[in-house]
Amino acid sequence: MPKLINTIRHFIVNRKKTSAFILCAFLLISYYSYQKLHGTTVETKYVLSTVAKNTIISSISGTGQVSVSNQVDIKPKVSGDVLYVGVTNGQTMKSGNFIAQLNSSDAQKAVRDAQINLENSQITLQKLRLNQQTDIPKLQDAIVNATNDIKQGYEDGYNKISAAFLDLPSITDGIRGILYDKKVSDNWTSNVDAYMNISSSYGRDNLRPLQLRSKTDYDTAKASYDISFTNYRNTDRDASADTINTLLNQTLETVKALSQVAKSEQNMLDTLVADLKVYSPDQTIPTQITTYQNNISSYIGKLNSHIGNLTIIKNSLETDAQTLKNANMSLSNAQLSNPLDLSSQENAVKQKEAALQDAKDNLANYLIRAPFDGIIAKLNIKKGDSVSSGTSVITYIAKQRIAEISLNEIDIANIKLDQKVTLSFDAINNLTITGEVLDIDALGTVSQGVVTYAIKIGFDTQDDRIKPGMSVSAAIITNVRQDVIGIPSSAIKTNGDDSYVEIPADINEAKQIIENITNSSGTVLSMAPRQQVVQVGMTTDTLSEITNGLAVGDIIITKTITSASTKTTTTTTNNLIPGTGTRNTGSMNIRTIEGAR
Repeated sequence: MPKLINTIRHFIVNRKKTSAFILCAFLLISYYSYQKLHGTTVETKYVLSTVAKNTIISSISGTGQVSVSNQVDIKPKVSGDVLYVGVTNGQTMKSGNFIAQLNSSDAQKAVRDAQINLENSQITLQKLRLNQQTDIPKLQDAIVNATNDIKQGYEDGYNKISAAFLDLPSITDGIRGILYDKKVSDNWTSNVDAYMNISSSYGRDNLRPLQLRSKTDYDTAKASYDISFTNYRNTDRDASADTINTLLNQTLETVKALSQVAKSEQNMLDTLVADLKVYSPDQTIPTQITTYQNNISSYIGKLNSHIGNLTIIKNSLETDAQTLKNANMSLSNAQLSNPLDLSSQENAVKQKEAALQDAKDNLANYLIRAPFDGIIAKLNIKKGDSVSSGTSVITYIAKQRIAEISLNEIDIANIKLDQKVTLSFDAINNLTITGEVLDIDALGTVSQGVVTYAIKIGFDTQDDRIKPGMSVSAAIITNVRQDVIGIPSSAIKTNGDDSYVEIPADINEAKQIIENITNSSGTVLSMAPRQQVVQVGMTTDTLSEITNGLAVGDIIITKTITSASTKTTTTTTNNLIPGTGTRNTGSMNIRTIEGAR
């Protein structure tokens, strides 16, 4: 041994450069060996869950006070002409009593269309449940029926377009005349100048921007009218579906633009008349201005009617197109004998049932009824009036308690009349009652740059402990989806415009994991998961509805857990200097440290 040490010492002294090189090589080899033997590996575990049906509830919370006044405005949920009014001022009403009826012909047609669509969908579902050879001819008949519905829809659309263009030329000219004719003052002064001339010095500053808005809106509407009218003249009844559809959209936009002009001119003239009454009470308002105001009211009524008719046709065509698409899909799936058709068609039937129920609910809205017991304080409508949703038709004094709460401009967009509400009170422990939304402010209140809207909530239960001015907390239920496929919202990921969930690649392995262990801490899978594209419906912070892409019983990944593992290897070596000895490797000891991150 001493001889070996002396030999090494002599070697280092006489060959310093070579010895330094060997030392550097030894250090590098030691460093990389340590990194390899003590490196960190990543282990991924997955938490699995079985897809099931759920009830998903979405709500919006707000706070306010119990109102001192029980007066509310009753507003229709739809627009239309008043056909009948069955009440008088001062009349005592019970909840559900009839008040007035609006023209519901279009809503009745929507119910009929929805009923036909539902029946077609139910027929397809019944055939699938027979689990026999699919009756291809009947599916083909469904396609023919859907095609005929679309064809009829385009014919109806052309009729509605033609009806609109019977009125639009005169309306467009009348709207133009309100601005540019020379009838208000003299034969050489245009109306817009005459309005400014007769306005008071105080009112001109208010009138000027309204005139500018009216002119701008008219220019926009006139340009749209010229294009759509030219296309209408060049389009016959037998034109292609795309051509008629384009014309339908153009006509609808034109009618909306003209309606905006009429509204702007109405604001302009109303402001002028109000100014004259206040600042020039002795000045006679020109009769032509009164005539223009009456004409504008007529224009707005006709334009709103055309907007409603064209919108219904547009929506009906979209619904019919979806029906045709579904019919073609059913035929294709039937020919392939796809066993998943049953589940898919059940969802389609539910969608059609929901569409029919929505149509029926909308039809019921054309009958205005008392929402609760009370007294009619003021009747604001009469037979023949045109009313729109959000317009007060009756001022009503309720016999029940009412709470007023404030919501921000984001939440108010999701609030509708008759939505159910859960109420609790700071001053009364363990008291929770239900109610419903009675009234929604059309205009917000701005305070320090924040816009809020007040809503009124009627109590379903009257409790003597509840006093005016008490603080109240309200949870307004905006949507409820029962018996739907719901999964944790955190399980849904996105890739561009697509939403997807991760599912195990080996289904049999996943089923065994679900059956045998509680995998809240995660499980390592033998294969990397794959992506399953899904369509997401209603979403809350915790649960999301899946309308397509998953079925009850499917296994999905709800959580991914990544763990870091550190390994240590112990090695025994006699000598690492080349040429001076032999190398023996000992045993490896691995120590694993797991920590979810």
